[in-house]
Amino acid sequence: SWGEGDWDGDGLFGTSDFATAFQDGGYEAGPRPAVSAVPEPASLTLLLLGLLPFARKRK
Repeated sequence: SWGEGDWDGDGLFGTSDFATAFQDGGYEAGPRPAVSAVPEPASLTLLLLGLLPFARKRK
């Protein structure tokens, strides 16, 4: 599999796997930029629903 180093898909790990990895260009592209996390809009809704009991006035 790809995770085990079989980059050309022949089921064996060998020198052709290294050639395939370098031809792809991804190996020499360097580190990838960090991905920033985007909060989901549902988080604010859940927070407001959780605070709702505290906002109610007591009689």
